[in-house]
Amino acid sequence: MNQTLVNSSNSTLQLISALIVLIPVAIIFIKQKGGNRYFLALAAANLMFFVSSALLNNFISLPEKTATIISALSNVLQAPLTLIFLLQFTEGKKMVRAIRNSLALILGVSTIVIGFESYDTQSTLNLMALGIVPVFIFSSILFIQYVKTSVYQQKGTNKAFMLSSIVFAYGSYMMLILLNMISPSKHAGDLHALFGVITIISTTFVSLSIAMFDVNKREEIVSVETKQHSPVSGFAQWDDFSLVSTPEIAKNSVTNISKYYPSYQKN
Repeated sequence: MNQTLVNSSNSTLQLISALIVLIPVAIIFIKQKGGNRYFLALAAANLMFFVSSALLNNFISLPEKTATIISALSNVLQAPLTLIFLLQFTEGKKMVRAIRNSLALILGVSTIVIGFESYDTQSTLNLMALGIVPVFIFSSILFIQYVKTSVYQQKGTNKAFMLSSIVFAYGSYMMLILLNMISPSKHAGDLHALFGVITIISTTFVSLSIAMFDVNKREEIVSVETKQHSPVSGFAQWDDFSLVSTPEIAKNSVTNISKYYPSYQKN
């Protein structure tokens, strides 16, 4: 996310953190999730990260002005694309509306800032903070909801796992941006290293959750089918039992059962 915090030297850590974000992209297309617009948004966000990181660390050489524009757009668009991906996890009208309103606000403010102000490091940090905060808030809310679903209904575990990686990543990025704003020069090297480590860990978790997504979905279906064929379900056929549709002979055999017990017959 916060590419302005990444060390511009071609260190091994920065190279790994730049390349590892391509793994979720590969998994998305290998598992044929490219037709899902939400997963496409996640793939695009990771590609944006790779492009901006590659430009900043001089892995890709472009004219300075072109590189600045592409890097700026890549940095600003990562959070909105992640917000679009979060729509995959909710159908609640209020949550969907809140995410869409936040998305519109971020894109509107970013367009104004980039179009009418001089684009520098500080404006980049401000725009990225504007995007990171809502992603962290919404992903945290959805994460808590899926944890509850996983505990009480034994489903949605993989989605909770995927959301946990987003909460971890964006919560950590938010703290790094805050520390960088408070003291830009202090512990700069530590912030660079932490950024790389956080990216590697969170991307690994996301990759694993995407790879296991279909497997867990099949397990949930099996679980539902097992419940439907449980012994208790065998008694359900008697819930609406009635003699109305029963043949007359059968009715008599049931209603006249008292003839086998003379002591209960009326005189």
